[in-house]
Amino acid sequence: MAAPMDAKTPVSDVSKPCKYVYGEEDFTLESNPWTDQMEFQCSQFDHEVRSRWDHAVEAGYFRYKLDSLKTKVIPGRLKFVAQLNVKRATERRKPQEMQSVSQPFNPKEFNFLKIRDHEILMELCPKQLMNDETILNGEVGNGEDDSLPTDRNIIIINISPLEYCNILIVPSVEQCLPQVLTIEAIKLALDTILLSSHQGFRIGWNSLCAFASVNHLHFHAYYLDKELAIESATTKAVYGGCHEIDNYPTRGFAFQLEEGQVSQLARLVYKVTSYFHRNEIAHNMFITRGTVFGHDNQSEKRTLRVYVWPRRPSYGAKTEDAFNIAVCELAGHLPIKVESEYDTMTEEEASRILHEASLSEEEFTNIKEQLISLLNGK
Repeated sequence: MAAPMDAKTPVSDVSKPCKYVYGEEDFTLESNPWTDQMEFQCSQFDHEVRSRWDHAVEAGYFRYKLDSLKTKVIPGRLKFVAQLNVKRATERRKPQEMQSVSQPFNPKEFNFLKIRDHEILMELCPKQLMNDETILNGEVGNGEDDSLPTDRNIIIINISPLEYCNILIVPSVEQCLPQVLTIEAIKLALDTILLSSHQGFRIGWNSLCAFASVNHLHFHAYYLDKELAIESATTKAVYGGCHEIDNYPTRGFAFQLEEGQVSQLARLVYKVTSYFHRNEIAHNMFITRGTVFGHDNQSEKRTLRVYVWPRRPSYGAKTEDAFNIAVCELAGHLPIKVESEYDTMTEEEASRILHEASLSEEEFTNIKEQLISLLNGK
């Protein structure tokens, strides 16, 4: 699960949250094709966040110990990665009830201003938003300094982890934003995955009514040391940088980072997700490293891919299914609740469950036509 760390890389005091200041020069834009003997590289960001997460495990800050998850690649074209994670299904915090994609933030419900201080791993600080006297990467701050910005982007542990180093990225935590994507939040998520040089670092997001369990803006991120077929899935052009996923159980849209233009990608994805929000369409978003569109999984032409799935709404877990249909499942990573289901899961059965969340061809075509008009400025 955890990739080895280079002991030479300095890590600041892991018992305290650090203030991690970064710029574009800290991004890793390149990645490599997956191999059977993959050697994972860890950036300074990876070392800082993983060391702090490991400390939180040792200190007992989680609802359960993750242990070593049983993991297998299900035979078939889609290479679904199945993991047995019984504890997450039985010991996690009860999800909030969601009635609408645009449900407002409710300060009386659980939110990330109510977490314990030791759950915070770091604050993400883009250099362009900082003054000239700002500290450098990895310097420790205790969150009590009046000079620290009050609009903080924080990384916290997920106390009910689904994989190794499962963290939550919470943009502008004090603003109490509902679980609705903004340009700034999408940009922060893209920045964060580029700060990592680890091939298996992934970021996901669930809207309300698409298995978001807390109505306070946040992303999931974690390390999965397995290739996902979605990284090189074939796509068809829709319009202006927007593609659709081809030959996949759940209909969705795909985008890619071109020439390192992170802000441009964030704006494009936001145009699509904001349309879904305005029209009460539940949706999920997944960010991963992968191949440039049109290239297979062995290609060295690689970039970031972003997937967005408009989907049928869900108002609660379906206990009869082996897994929920949230963002990581849509991407082909299947945390399964019951050992017998894990043992017998096939690509056909997994595809059937995933297809339950998919919009019909007619619904998807209608959305696609609306997005073409939107992206064309009509």
